[in-house]
Parts: sequence; structure tokens; C-alpha cells
Amino acid sequence: MNVKLQNKLILSIDKFNDWFGSFGELSYDRMDYWSSKTGKLAKRLYYRNKLLGSPFALLGLLLENFFPGVQKFFAKPHREIIGDGHFASAYLNMYEYSNDVKYLEEAERFLEVIKTTSSIGYSGSCWGYTFGWETSNGYWAPGIPLITITPYAFWAFIQHYKLTNNESSKEIALSIADFALKDLKEIKMPNGTICASYSPVSEDIVINANTYRAAVLLDAYQLSGNEKYKEVAMRNIRFVLSYQGDAGEWYYEAKGSKDNFIDNFHTCFVLRNLYYCYLVTKDEDILHAVKKGYQYYLTNLFHENGRPKHFAIAKYAKLRKYEMYDYAEGITLGILLKNDIPGALDKAKWLADDLIDNFQTKKGYFITRVTSLGTKHKVPYLRWPQAQLYYALTSLLKELKN
Repeated sequence: MNVKLQNKLILSIDKFNDWFGSFGELSYDRMDYWSSKTGKLAKRLYYRNKLLGSPFALLGLLLENFFPGVQKFFAKPHREIIGDGHFASAYLNMYEYSNDVKYLEEAERFLEVIKTTSSIGYSGSCWGYTFGWETSNGYWAPGIPLITITPYAFWAFIQHYKLTNNESSKEIALSIADFALKDLKEIKMPNGTICASYSPVSEDIVINANTYRAAVLLDAYQLSGNEKYKEVAMRNIRFVLSYQGDAGEWYYEAKGSKDNFIDNFHTCFVLRNLYYCYLVTKDEDILHAVKKGYQYYLTNLFHENGRPKHFAIAKYAKLRKYEMYDYAEGITLGILLKNDIPGALDKAKWLADDLIDNFQTKKGYFITRVTSLGTKHKVPYLRWPQAQLYYALTSLLKELKN
């Protein structure tokens, strides 16, 4: 099966490369409507008065899912760091797999772009979205650096350093770690643990944000030997482990919000980042939490047909049946956990096989999602999920070579 899947991956990746080469590095985004004046007003109304705002929020959901081409009326194609970071890492995967220098050159070109787009005024390199959006806690302006997307640049520079011994990439990675260490707010929780914020300007209590911070800091500790990185990371890990549910679940927020939810790819983020932490610390409590969380993931976040289920517990209907972002993170997670969780790699292989057979278009890109009505959202957004899928498939191809 490995040889058959490997050949299928090669064909799929080549097909994607051909499409990406002609499509270019800019795209519309699923947030283009929501970050427009109309979309921000719709969400502001919804968060302030759900009865009054629901019709406007529903209109946005209908447009996003069933008329995605409408984004062109609200924005121009643009690039986002989370896409660039994944593409850089994917090209480095292909360089490792093939030893073809053209992939290294493509990765380095993306890394150069990433360097130029860092937010200014913080303790180290960091990145935010180019768009702003309305949340239940207020408006988030463009460019505010986020610990949930900055790590993708960090991991790309780390991977580049390990492959090439490029000292500049090491320095940038440690600069990013300094942002993670110094610029986020810390909140003491009722149980005595310490939670870090999503950004320097907020006081969120978000589980996956803390796992991102811990994973970056522990990688930086391994790279530099700086004990402060490890000390702070372990504080955030204790917070995350203390808020794991009895069944192995984590809600998005560690508080009793009515809008709280459990979904597929955020669960993957938490498990992946915690496992990165385990690889550095070899802390059995972390591994136990990952194993318990992965069992919850398998039990509650897949349909009976084996395909990813987007929500285990939803805060509201999002009209999604299959979300390709869930495929991407499931493949990446399964590869990562292969040595400690039996069957994880087989699940990754199954997801990749199903993805290629059923959700890659003739042009070479992947659909964004299948809606709750069974229609296919075919507008390609690089940030969500083309870059993640490309990274996942190149990671699996590299894995199958080993």
C-alpha cells in the first residue's frame, strides 16, 4: 500500500505544483467578507444583539459557503503569513525528499518574503493577519501579532536551519521565541495555573494559543539552552493539562462561555503542539494527555464513514459537512504521533488517500469544503486550506520514503 500511496502522492503534489505555478501566491480569503465594512457591521450587530444581528450573520454564512465568489467584491487577492509559512515548510519537505535544489530555492524565496512582513515594535519577529475582524471581545485590527500564526514562520526557519545550518534562520527563530516569551500577557487562573494571551493586546483564555507558545519556547530551549524558555513553557503546559476534560477533550476557551466549542482542527493543533513539547521534555504527563486527547479526537470528531467531522460541540451552525482544513491537520497529526499512538499513521494515510481521490480538482487544487447541503466550495484560498494540505501531503510523502 505504501508504494501505491507514495505514487499517488507524487502525482497529486505534481498536479498541485502545476496549478500553484500558474495561480500565483496571492488569493482571496474566507475572511474577506467578514473583514469588510459590511461583514464587520454584521458581526458587531450579532455580538451585541443576537436577535437583531442573526439575519445579517446568516447572510454572511450563506455567502461564505454557497457564493464564495462574492469575496472579490470585498477585497483584492493578498498573502498571509500562515500560508507563506506552510509553503516554505512544504518546499523544504520536497527538498528533503528529492534533494532537488529547486525546492530549497523556492523555500528560501518564501522565507525572504516572510522576513519582510513581520510586525514592528515587539521584542522579536512576529506576524498577524493583513485583515481585521470583529469578535465577541471587540475589534481586532490588522497586523496585531498572534501566537497562533507566528509559529508557522518559526517552524519554517527552524527547518531551514536544520537542513542548511544557516545562522540567519536560527537567529530569526530565536527572535520569534523572544516575542513569544516577552510580549504576551499572562493571566493567573482560579486553579493557580498561568495562561498566556492570544496576542499582546488581549487577555484571552484560549487553549490552543498556550500550546503554540509552549511548543515554540521548548523548541527554542532545545536550540539555545535558555532555561527561561523552558520554565515559561512548562507553566503554560500545566494550564493546558489542567483544563483537559474527563473524556480527553479541550474546549476552545478554558472558561464557561456560551459561545464555547470543540472542533476538529483546533483539537489537532492542541495535540500536535503538546506532542512537540513531549518530544523535548519526555514528560509522561504530556504524553498521557495527548493519548487521551487523540482517543477523544477519533471517537468524537469523525463521521461513521471515517471522514473528519468539523464540530464535536458547536456554538452555532456553520453549514459545513467536510472541511478540508480538518483533513490537512489530521494527516499532519497522524504522521507526528506514529511512534507513540498505534494506528495514527494509518489514519493519516487513509485521510490522504480519501482527500486525493475525492476532493482534489482537475486543475490541481483542493476544494475548500463540502457544505451541509452537499455542494462543493471550489474557490481556492491559499491560507485556508491549500497551504496546509500541500504541507500535509509533502510531509506524508517524506515520511513514506523513510
